[in-house]
Amino acid sequence: MSMAMLTVIRIIWVLAAYIGVTLFLPWIILRKKLAGIGSVSTKFMAYFMIGNFYIMNLVFLLQLLHISCRLTLVIGTALPFVFAAYKYKDSVFPVLEKAIERIRLIAGGEIGKKTLILKFERKLRGLSSGTVGKWMSSHWPDIVLTLGIVLLIFYMYGTNAVKVYGYCASDMVVHHYWLSEMIHNNIFVDGVYPFGMHCVLYYLNGVFGIPGHVLFRIFGIVQTLMIHLMLLAFLRALCKSKYAPYAGLVVYLLSDRYFKYTYYRYYATLPQEFGMLFILPAVYFVIAFLKEKDFVLTEKKKTVCSRTAGLYLILFAVSVSMTLAVHFYGTIITGLFCIGIGAGFCFRCFRWRYFKRLMVAGIAGICIAVLPMAAAYVTGTPLQPSLNWGMSVLSGSTETMPADQEQEERDGEHLSAASDNEEQPVKGKSLTARMKGLYYKILRELNYYVVSYDARVPRFLLGSIGLLFLLGILWCILRRSEYGAVLMSASVFMLLMTVLQSAGGLGLPQVIEMSRLAVYYAYGSVLLVSLCLDAVLFLLFQGNRAMDLGSLGALGAVCVATGLLGIRVPVCLTAYETNGAMLCLQNIIHENRNAGNWTICSANDERWMVDEYSNGYHYETITFLRQMEETDSFASVTIPSSNVYFFIEKKPGLYMDRMNTEKPDKTVSPEGLRESLSRQPGIQPYIGDARWVTMSHMYYWAQEFKRLYPNEMEVYYEDDAFVCYRVRQNEYSLYNFAVDYGYAGETQKD
Repeated sequence: MSMAMLTVIRIIWVLAAYIGVTLFLPWIILRKKLAGIGSVSTKFMAYFMIGNFYIMNLVFLLQLLHISCRLTLVIGTALPFVFAAYKYKDSVFPVLEKAIERIRLIAGGEIGKKTLILKFERKLRGLSSGTVGKWMSSHWPDIVLTLGIVLLIFYMYGTNAVKVYGYCASDMVVHHYWLSEMIHNNIFVDGVYPFGMHCVLYYLNGVFGIPGHVLFRIFGIVQTLMIHLMLLAFLRALCKSKYAPYAGLVVYLLSDRYFKYTYYRYYATLPQEFGMLFILPAVYFVIAFLKEKDFVLTEKKKTVCSRTAGLYLILFAVSVSMTLAVHFYGTIITGLFCIGIGAGFCFRCFRWRYFKRLMVAGIAGICIAVLPMAAAYVTGTPLQPSLNWGMSVLSGSTETMPADQEQEERDGEHLSAASDNEEQPVKGKSLTARMKGLYYKILRELNYYVVSYDARVPRFLLGSIGLLFLLGILWCILRRSEYGAVLMSASVFMLLMTVLQSAGGLGLPQVIEMSRLAVYYAYGSVLLVSLCLDAVLFLLFQGNRAMDLGSLGALGAVCVATGLLGIRVPVCLTAYETNGAMLCLQNIIHENRNAGNWTICSANDERWMVDEYSNGYHYETITFLRQMEETDSFASVTIPSSNVYFFIEKKPGLYMDRMNTEKPDKTVSPEGLRESLSRQPGIQPYIGDARWVTMSHMYYWAQEFKRLYPNEMEVYYEDDAFVCYRVRQNEYSLYNFAVDYGYAGETQKD
């Protein structure tokens, strides 16, 4: 089986496992409880929030108690079903008894295959002609469009997963390390950090047996799919027209006007993007609660909200807790949107009966998220260094620059030239001139971080923010205050995001690192497109039957306009492992599953990829080379394993602290061999020219060892950029790998 086909199968497997535990299982238990909570989109968000919340906190609890394993995870997952079965025993037990009896009849041969097929066929006919069939027949355009969006997401982002097998972000190395330690019940091994995503990945690893390196390779496309579907569900729950939500997503997925770094991070499994899953549901449940008017005055003269409103508050608290449990940037964005809601729903949210409940729910959500981290901190675990970095960004004491900033600035000079010319009136002191100056600074910042190669787009975004606010006021005048409040809330939120995104140019503190904030800004721009379109359609058609046809036509027009302006193509990033290395890793794991000990000597994250396998070990390339140099008279350099695999890059990779599409251009050479090995700590010997030197030493060592031991050292795999050598040895009579290969400035031998 090819690696591409294996990747597709794994994507389906990981997606099915994740959806199963976060959507299907909550639906089984809570479908009656949440029957009246709202539309399908609302239920989708509710089930998804509950499923993720339960998994995260189950893992947190078991990890802090140091009893986490597959057995305890399965028991923890089954507990809600046991509780539900006991609570509804009068209805559950007869069904269970009937199912057991049917299994007995099938096992005993009393029910044959033909009978089973006939019953299954009748069930399918019943579904197709029953409630499910009627729902699907009336919603087939939505189903087709949603499937189209799903396929488009897989095409745009799945192409990279199928063609590039290694990790596409340097951050994933440390995240994999943390996941590997969680497998050993050692959470917060590197310090206290929001571990929400790691808890979900650990659950999938522990319960379904999906290896960690597969999860980090594949889960990025799964979470990207869910991020976009969550955006679609949010818009479907708020919009009045059926097809306006799809318009914004089409622009977001297809348009080439977004700067590449606003979507590059979707190609990797990273906490910041995973946390985006919980922002919009938190916002929606606040809006849904504010729309509830059913408050009851009890006998004790206390105002109590309805059951539905109470559910919205609980779901809001659950969503807020997960934004903080995964990445605090998500909590900041949620807070900004809540400020926007406060402005849009000012006529209601500042009433005491609404305000106090929202505050209690928000504080409760934050406390739930902080509790596991606080428990670890008070027991002596320090904060993780990157969390300290995040705090410094929040305080404005540090600033990091996006990747390729100098190059992008040179590429974008022609875009900002017009703005620079228009900024001349700023020299005046009038209020108008100052406002124009601020306006052009904002345009320039958006042009730099969010938009790619089109100076008109920032004006369109700012115009959409203003238009959306005016449409909101108009709908309030037309006595559709709740709908108008939604529009104004989104407008104020995007205005705050614009100010935050332009903080550097305006001289304001940068609460969030700019290039990362641009990811949220581009994501939020979908709201501007869809809600503006929806508000105009609602105004034109007033909610009659023709509005669906009008929104479908508007969707078609948006698709055509997007195509005319330019469609982006799927991008394949440069990974931190070559495809050859990942192919070798898969084969090595498969071949040595029931064999003796084996070791991979490499410069990449194979260290943590093999950590889950009890007979697999890793040896650092730089350690191997330094040990050889430091050994007196080549006394002994041995690796105690039956099979030893040496991973060597003939074209050393671009191991950088960023995501990129640049391809390696340097190859191993005698010039690299004549350079001394780097003495820098950590991964410094694997970065830039130091990596070229390291790989050159390793390559020529391998050539010399193969010359001396041609039968013992064989080529396991080789392509243009990578070669893997295998040495088979007797563990009781190890080879001495220390050979004179002409290192440390000496001329390479012929």
